[in-house]
Amino acid sequence: MSNGIDKKALFNLKSEPYLKPISDLGVGFYNLDENTAILRFQLSNSKGPLLIHKNNLTAYAYFESSNGSVSDVIELEIEDSNKGIVTITLDSEFLHASTSTSVKGQVYIGVNNVDGKAEYNEVAVFREFTFEVADALINKISSFTKIEYIRMFSQLKMKIEQQVRDIEEAIANGADYVAEMKSVLQQGIETLNAIITSGKSDIQGYIAQVKRDLIKVKDDATEDITTVSNNAKTSVQDTASSAMNNINTISTEATEHVDAKVNEFNQTVEDNGFLSPQILDEELGKLTWQKRKLTNDDGSRQCLGNITNTDITSLSTGLYEFSTSSDTDWDLCKIPNFTGMRIGHLASLDVTTSGNGRKQFTYRQNHYNRVFVATLHTGGAWRDWKEITSEQTDTGWIPFNLINGATTNTTFKGADDNGFDCAYRIEKRGSVTEKTIRFNGKNLTQSQVIAQLPSNLFKNAHSFPIRVPTSTSYSGGYITARPSGEVRFYINGDSSTWNETAYIYGEYSWKE
Repeated sequence: MSNGIDKKALFNLKSEPYLKPISDLGVGFYNLDENTAILRFQLSNSKGPLLIHKNNLTAYAYFESSNGSVSDVIELEIEDSNKGIVTITLDSEFLHASTSTSVKGQVYIGVNNVDGKAEYNEVAVFREFTFEVADALINKISSFTKIEYIRMFSQLKMKIEQQVRDIEEAIANGADYVAEMKSVLQQGIETLNAIITSGKSDIQGYIAQVKRDLIKVKDDATEDITTVSNNAKTSVQDTASSAMNNINTISTEATEHVDAKVNEFNQTVEDNGFLSPQILDEELGKLTWQKRKLTNDDGSRQCLGNITNTDITSLSTGLYEFSTSSDTDWDLCKIPNFTGMRIGHLASLDVTTSGNGRKQFTYRQNHYNRVFVATLHTGGAWRDWKEITSEQTDTGWIPFNLINGATTNTTFKGADDNGFDCAYRIEKRGSVTEKTIRFNGKNLTQSQVIAQLPSNLFKNAHSFPIRVPTSTSYSGGYITARPSGEVRFYINGDSSTWNETAYIYGEYSWKE
């Protein structure tokens, strides 16, 4: 058990082949130190503290006094396995036996050989260390002083014995005190009985009063509930009677109103008669609202069938659907300038008209999802068909590898700097094609062929600058690309300063 009065000394021991003992550090204990003389050792090697644990290593210590006294082989406790610190508390008997001597000690560690094979045994002996054991001053008290202490103890003993006799005499005379305590006890009992009797009387009075109060509260509550119930019943009956009177009144009024309307209708029929379908159509025709039928009754397009020899400019406003048996039907169809709009099967046509004979036509190729528009102007002038749809395609980035020893430069590939690999991309937007190519490489030489790309990527030869490291010897670099797909790299300036650590990095776009 540690009370914070232990005396600890630390020795730094290294696993090394030097026999010279550790120099005197002035460590010493007294022969009266009991469970407080503690030695701490930090075990290390050339790489730092040893990592020790009871599962892999066992540490021991052995001590020898200059007077010939020796200790047992004592196992050390592991204090900090990460820092290699072990401790031992010196036995008090060994300290007494080594009084006024110099003590040498050694620490040993051995690897736990779980397989029990001799070739795996490992034991290391650390350098010697020394400490002193001195005689405590109290052990040097003279014989005269010890006799004085004995005489003082005898006087103290006599005084204690006299006090014990006084206490025994007081106890013997304690009978009078007992009688007095019995008298006081009897008086206390009588007083308590009187208090209990008085308390019972008060409690019974309180109970009777509470019963009377509860009976009165019950009677009052019953009277209130009866009154409220009677009032509620009367109110409900009055409300029901009023509601029934209102319902009867409203029903009578509704019946009288309906009868009046029926009589009015009968009188109107008698005076004017019913409308015939012909009269109804005439009356509807007089109304000013848009009456053009654009579709069939079910909302579907009006079907023209096969449009061979059909002049679409003669069609009125409407939504139509027609068919062709083959592409040659377009040559027979009277549609102005319909070149390039051939398609078989079904197609749709929207026709709208405006003043002075103007018409607008919207033609949809159902199968190919293409839309064309045309206009017929006043006097028969025709504006040719124009496609208003546009197809778009995108290949996405297609990666490619550098050749002839050139490799990708990983410096600009990480997500932190948004780098990219070597790749190209083709995007089509209607009739416009845009192409983009990216380069990221190193291990390059002057006029080196660094890539072989598809022959259809470059319609014409291209040359464009490329980013290279800043240098006083060269002012940059550039890339050339041929229709064959051959790509070369060139250096502007003195190419002799170009080395394997230099790189290219950049992007180039063009339209065709």
